[in-house]
Amino acid sequence: MSNKLEKKLVASMQGIALDSINKAGQGHIGMAIGAAPITYTLFGKHLNINQNDPKWINRDRFVLSAGHGSMSIYSIMHFLGLLSKQDMMDHKHLHSKTPSHPEIDSNDYIDASTGPLGQGVAMAVGMALSQKYLQSKFNKENFEIFNHDVYALHGDGCIQEGVALEAIQLAGTLNLDRLILIHDFNNIQIDSHSDEVNGVNLIEFFKSQNFETFVANVNDLESIDLAIQQAKKAKKPSYIQVHSVIAANTPNAGKSSGHNGILKPEETLEFKKKIGLTNTIPFEYDNDVYEYAHSLMENKNVEYEKWLSLFESYKSKYEKEAEMISAISSKEIKYDLTGVEFTETNVATRNYINTIMKYIDKNFDSVVGGSADLAAATKVAFSKQLNSESGKNIKYGIREFAMAAINNGIYLDMNLKTVDGTFLAFADYMKAGIRLGALMEIPSIHVFTHDSYQVGGDGPTHQPFDQIPMLRAMSNVKVVRPCDEFEMLGAFQYGLNSKKDQIAIIGCRQNIKSFNAIKKGSLPAAYVIKNQISYDLSILASGSEVQLAVEVSNLLEEKGIKAQVVSVPVLQDLVTNESLIKTLGLNSKPIYAIEATSDSMWYRLAKYNKFDAFLAEGYGWSEDGQKVYELKGFEANKLVERIQEFLK
Repeated sequence: MSNKLEKKLVASMQGIALDSINKAGQGHIGMAIGAAPITYTLFGKHLNINQNDPKWINRDRFVLSAGHGSMSIYSIMHFLGLLSKQDMMDHKHLHSKTPSHPEIDSNDYIDASTGPLGQGVAMAVGMALSQKYLQSKFNKENFEIFNHDVYALHGDGCIQEGVALEAIQLAGTLNLDRLILIHDFNNIQIDSHSDEVNGVNLIEFFKSQNFETFVANVNDLESIDLAIQQAKKAKKPSYIQVHSVIAANTPNAGKSSGHNGILKPEETLEFKKKIGLTNTIPFEYDNDVYEYAHSLMENKNVEYEKWLSLFESYKSKYEKEAEMISAISSKEIKYDLTGVEFTETNVATRNYINTIMKYIDKNFDSVVGGSADLAAATKVAFSKQLNSESGKNIKYGIREFAMAAINNGIYLDMNLKTVDGTFLAFADYMKAGIRLGALMEIPSIHVFTHDSYQVGGDGPTHQPFDQIPMLRAMSNVKVVRPCDEFEMLGAFQYGLNSKKDQIAIIGCRQNIKSFNAIKKGSLPAAYVIKNQISYDLSILASGSEVQLAVEVSNLLEEKGIKAQVVSVPVLQDLVTNESLIKTLGLNSKPIYAIEATSDSMWYRLAKYNKFDAFLAEGYGWSEDGQKVYELKGFEANKLVERIQEFLK
């Protein structure tokens, strides 16, 4: 009986998925239909979740890396009682619980927002890494508080993306044994058959990456069930290849045209009859299917109740650890870095990062991370390795894109904060991961060092001037460009306490002057760093150009022109704060900005007074950093001449 009900439930899932897509007028029917047996088996028989506690900290995690196949999971969620019929009818509508691609803020049972292919695989790797850390930190003998599995369902396209391949390499290297990748293997993508553009033997590939591999068939539910059972027992990450047919039983079955679109009413009717549905009215399905699905959901309560009992005993025996678990999961940790003591001054701002990271390492168990093979240069590292020494440091290898996406997954798993580091020139590699994290309001910290032309001898490939504008242009991303150790400390405290913004902290390679004109641990968007009782103009700058701006101000004073200097560590928060702009007097005197970036955001200040800026333009050369800097016009005497001309 249950076998018949299983098949009827899968057919009902396929039917309501098609109803929803047809009603929306567009959508991706191919995976919604083709992968339904996979999502039924996973959600119905294996995924350990709780209907009344959707954010239970030890639930299994699921990521739909092929986000366009959202109806393959919405359909099973509906029959399990997690989504209503109205939710299914509202597919793709504004503020619905069933948006086109899964979004974490639309539905409590979604663990990651997906859509850009491949990133879901990397986020699942991050979730598995998070669990490794949590296990090492909090699990005790006879108390496996964290032992959940992490699943990612992906298609052929996901594992053509570099970010997925980067993450897969790292997962195998770190032996993330509770990570299970399930491949909806239909050999179809939008322009072609997948084997026309990817001739890799994926079973052999995954074996070479230290994955256990399994093969199943979408028409054999038992084979899918068995493969998942075996993967859960594996001592290394697992890859399950499930052979399927895109848009099965439709006119576009097995074709690229089956990827997306809708069916005509007569085609929909024919489809439903072909898969054995007798009730063909849209959105109407037999009660026995709902009853069977609800029983599957009720069965999950047993494991949940067992865990609750275990955690109650854990709290009585390990009170401090239990309190920390609660603080991390509820985002209640307050980060205070005012205890940091710097032993050097007037050095490159990246040097201060080392001191700050050591303090974080010692005082906060809720922060993990590392560098993309640049710890010695960026100073972003923790003392012990996460996977082998029960520490916090992750050696991502030279995988910048995966690093950003993995860190998104680490936060999504349990709200652990992450700090990662690379050169600013390589922010381009990370951009898509940063953007998706920003969309999900994940408050990661990205440290980008070696900014501007001052990188020098490494040449124009490593001399960034156009990356900061890109980062500032993204919503929910704040760029902080400190000019000294107190601003750098404030940047980290600002980032650690951020609740939704990704923070990009910019560090320089060359030694610059320390001003320390702000309160320790604070970070104003902008403040006067060189004051004048009366002045003729304001010179604004960030980072290493603050030192240059002060030098220019001193030279102008010799010529009878008084200029106050304003350090602007967070330009985005200045240009949107009219009150601060007036407090700084920027509306009363001409404004001149200096920054070794090409960011036109500075010109948003032009409405308040006469304004101009000297910004970076064009690629540099392979030469001493200071020489390149000056050849590009960032030299005090040249800037004095420009400002004199500006004031005429």
